[in-house]
Amino acid sequence: MIDILIVEDEPIIAKDLMYTLKDLGYGITAVCRNHQEALEAVNQQKSDLIICDIHLEGDDWDGIRIAQEIRRNHDQPIVFLTALADASTIARAASVEPDAYLVKPFEERTLYAAIELAINKFSARKALVQERAAKSPAIDTLPFIAGNFFIKDKKRLIKVSAADIYWIKADGAYSQLTTGSQQFFLSTNLGTIEEKLRGNSFVRVHRSYLVNFQHIDVIEEDVLSVGTERIPLGKNYREEFYRRLQQL
Repeated sequence: MIDILIVEDEPIIAKDLMYTLKDLGYGITAVCRNHQEALEAVNQQKSDLIICDIHLEGDDWDGIRIAQEIRRNHDQPIVFLTALADASTIARAASVEPDAYLVKPFEERTLYAAIELAINKFSARKALVQERAAKSPAIDTLPFIAGNFFIKDKKRLIKVSAADIYWIKADGAYSQLTTGSQQFFLSTNLGTIEEKLRGNSFVRVHRSYLVNFQHIDVIEEDVLSVGTERIPLGKNYREEFYRRLQQL
């Protein structure tokens, strides 16, 4: 059974959505009214998909911001639900790369279609990441010389300077390495890469992120701005982060 988390502030719509989902054979993990409840539910309960209303009355966060926060720490399919279908709203929603978009008032058939589309799109994306990573050699098999290493891309070896790396994100047993202009998928876990880059200007800031100090633009209490990405600064990593920061 597919278990779904609902983020909807209007009780009547939330109840209708919940009953319709149950009639379609889906399970419900939680129904949340605001961003605090949503983030707590995501961290405490495992859901296969999230349906999130974009406009939440009385909340200083909208559904788009909630989705952005969820995507920093969790890789889950997201369906946006809203009565707002104007161009600016769709553009903002698209920046989060949701897996489907559903306009109120919804019907059972369109709700079902949106969920199945989201699940299939998410699964295809995960499979593509794993396929790319599987075709890439482990970073330990590549030469690392004077702060540079070579990454295999199809039939080419591309030199990547450690100084050009913005961040590296864990994706299970694989990793996604991001520079200012490129992204690579590696069949190596984040811990191994962290050891490889030890002594350079890299610091672990979250269980899923390794960041290059040289590309951090803004430091907030629990978020780092690195290029266009907002990366979480985990509680368990803050002390070491600030210790390293003072040494720069």
